[in-house]
Amino acid sequence: MGEKLNLGCGRDILRDSVNLDMVKLQGVDIVHDLRNFPYPFKENTFEEIKSYGTIELIDADFIKIMEELWRICKKSAIIKIRCPAFPNMCSAQDPLTKKFMTYRTFDYFCDYWHYSKARFKIRKRKYIFSINKFRWVDSMINAFPVFYSRFLFNIFPATTLYFELEAIK
Repeated sequence: MGEKLNLGCGRDILRDSVNLDMVKLQGVDIVHDLRNFPYPFKENTFEEIKSYGTIELIDADFIKIMEELWRICKKSAIIKIRCPAFPNMCSAQDPLTKKFMTYRTFDYFCDYWHYSKARFKIRKRKYIFSINKFRWVDSMINAFPVFYSRFLFNIFPATTLYFELEAIK
């Protein structure tokens, strides 16, 4: 078994990863419904987990999801998450979305908060604009993300959020 997990892979199969989805598609290694706990892995299995457009769709307790990802991560493992940025229309248009993500969603899994035993360090987080002609704005917006979130998001909305979380054990 590889040390990388491609969570909710769909048709985005990665050769260097364990590809998990709830539907048996070509290239899927493990079929599992992510609403069912525990996930089918031992503790401390993965060095990296990729979740691109997945965790916001899982109809389960978000804290339990994060605790389960933390459980299967090795110490200092990285979780890469890409999801729609709330309140952008893209975040709410998909009827499957169960959890809206903001720039600060994962703050609640850092040392200050005590909602969960799962602990992560936020290594990276950024807004991403999908229109190529506005890509130059990414670095400017991400230099002042809180100001952007509060005052400019509704005028000039980003479509996507990207996070890299490090499992603290």
